[in-house]
Amino acid sequence: MPLPPVAFFSIYEIAVRWGCHPADVAGWAAAGHLHVVAGIPPVLCGDETVAGMVQVPMAELMGMFRRMGPSDEQARLRRVMPLGSKTWLKITDPAEGVPVRSSDLLLDSGTLQAFEEERDLLRRPASTIGASPRYDWDAMYAWLTWFLFEKGVPDTQTALVTLVQDWFVQNSKSGEVPDESTIRKRLTSLWRKLRGEETV
Repeated sequence: MPLPPVAFFSIYEIAVRWGCHPADVAGWAAAGHLHVVAGIPPVLCGDETVAGMVQVPMAELMGMFRRMGPSDEQARLRRVMPLGSKTWLKITDPAEGVPVRSSDLLLDSGTLQAFEEERDLLRRPASTIGASPRYDWDAMYAWLTWFLFEKGVPDTQTALVTLVQDWFVQNSKSGEVPDESTIRKRLTSLWRKLRGEETV
């Protein structure tokens, strides 16, 4: 039996998938085009206990997705909407709300698919035919997008290459890691764009 479809995607994964800035994805969610959810521990909303996956008010969390200047490392959820509900509930305990990081915020695949179909966005279909790629470049680029957005651009291209190589060492399922020259070739165009240089 095949695995079920992926239920949730991070904002950073979708930014890579659509070739846009994470702030764009967050903005579309804040405008109501996409539903953003997060998993939370049990909290009290008045007399009601809420836990698990809940919809979050994205407009109140935009400080974690600034286009210019440093983004907040975390924010606090003060309102949530249980899935299937249409009513926002104020978190009363803990009174300060629930801390969340940008990587905790997920897009549900249902509204995501509807958004893509309505706008005829190109999607890369999942394929089960043929051999798997030797290295998981897509996953690396998703992580790298998050890293650059959260931590900033390294000072040198060598530092960038080292970061990526370290990621492969820690995440390679087969134990295989691309060599430095292969990574450098893959990142040269990105590095030039990050530095504001012209690309050939």
